Amino acid sequence: MRKYSLRRELIYDLSLLAFCAAILSSGVLLVSLRMRLVPEIEPYVRHLVKDVHEKLSGSDLFRDYIESTKLSQPISLTERFADEMKSLNLPDEEILLSVRSENLPETFEEVRKPYLFLLSTVRGYRWQVPISKTMTLEYEWRDRRIEQALHQSKYLVLVFALIVSIVSVLIGHHLLLKRHILIPLKGLSQTAASFLREDWSARVDILRRDELGEIGEALNEMARKIEEKEKKLVLTIQSLQKANEEIEVSKNEQLQIEKLASVGRLAAGVAHEVGNPLGAISGYVDILRRAIQNPSKLSSEDVELCDRIEAETNRISRIIRALLHQARPSQDRIRSTKIEPILKRSVELAQIPESVEVVFEIPDLNAEVMCERDQLIQVCLNMLINAKHAIESKGANVSGKIIVRLAQRKLAPYEMRDGDEDSLVDVSTVRALKPQLYWVVSFVDNGVGISDSDKGKLFEPFFTTKDTGKGTGLGLYVAKSIIESFRGTIVVQSALGYGSSFSIFLPREAG
Repeated sequence: MRKYSLRRELIYDLSLLAFCAAILSSGVLLVSLRMRLVPEIEPYVRHLVKDVHEKLSGSDLFRDYIESTKLSQPISLTERFADEMKSLNLPDEEILLSVRSENLPETFEEVRKPYLFLLSTVRGYRWQVPISKTMTLEYEWRDRRIEQALHQSKYLVLVFALIVSIVSVLIGHHLLLKRHILIPLKGLSQTAASFLREDWSARVDILRRDELGEIGEALNEMARKIEEKEKKLVLTIQSLQKANEEIEVSKNEQLQIEKLASVGRLAAGVAHEVGNPLGAISGYVDILRRAIQNPSKLSSEDVELCDRIEAETNRISRIIRALLHQARPSQDRIRSTKIEPILKRSVELAQIPESVEVVFEIPDLNAEVMCERDQLIQVCLNMLINAKHAIESKGANVSGKIIVRLAQRKLAPYEMRDGDEDSLVDVSTVRALKPQLYWVVSFVDNGVGISDSDKGKLFEPFFTTKDTGKGTGLGLYVAKSIIESFRGTIVVQSALGYGSSFSIFLPREAG
């Protein structure tokens, strides 16, 4: 939209109005002057025309012209009878003579013509005088000096109108526009510009008590209220920040309490779980002690006992290692790490058999997440081993497949986009996550799946669906604890007999 200058528009309109007013007033002045000037000289004209008639009546040339003329058009006496008129000293006055062949009464009247609409003006004077029963002389007087003066005055009036218009515009601009409109509007505009910059301390200088002054007072009152509300908002934000800090402290304390409780449950579980392999080891060691006392009786069964002792010892080691990883702090080692090499390394360590196809769906090879590399490898390795065992549990004739998928998700506050075909999570599961961009690592397998009754207990410590001796029940519990320390979460979707999907949400940036 084209921008116009209010000053220019007002000056233009004021100039046009002033010029029209000056022209109209000048025209009225000229008309009134002409209408008043000519009638005022009627006595002079009446006397002059009679003197001319008496002077010419004694002239032989005039009498011969009258006798020889029956009917004539008006002639100028100053041209026809120049010598006789010189004696009257009327160089600039024009008197016309007409001879009419009829006897008319003597009259002296004004000669008028239309001037402006219904107005008419006196053009001259006409005097009719009968000189015989069949002839009347008609004198018509016109003053060329008045005509010339009025004609020349038109240009003076035009110049005068222009000067009056310029002076009127200058005075009107200073008094009417600048003082009463432009200066107050400039103050309002500057204050409004300060408001746009969110400077609510700006105020309009109230110099007048008219409508513009009322607008300025209204703007000042609005700014004052906004400034007060902004101060209250700042105080509210500060109090919320303080409350949030207190909540964070309480949350950390609660987490510590829950961690201690978890350690207690772990200690009880460890005591229970470690007790079984320790009892077995104690029995195996007692058998070996009796066998060593009689070396000749050592057999292959004794070697198998050694293997069993080693297996049970390794099992105890795994349980203790998982407990240590659970208790070990890792926040100081969390940093931005490329995720694609971690996934590749985890697949290598999982030793997945060739009968199981591994498919990578990684759209961005440079994707980075906030994590601790070794712990994330431990989590991914746990997911892959679980997927491998789930496929093996389905049978040797089943063609196994594991999909390692990487996708980006942006979580809105407390909600997910409904109808998203690629969504792998439930809204309630990720409600506690901070709304930001996440990389979602999904491990999808076509194994035996998980029953509905087992889904709620997957992340409990020492819960496992594997056979005795094949799992400690701490893998998923430790994995979820590690991911939550990264400010993420793990989401599970599964149907018994149709496979499972474990989705790990990892933040792209530090929380």
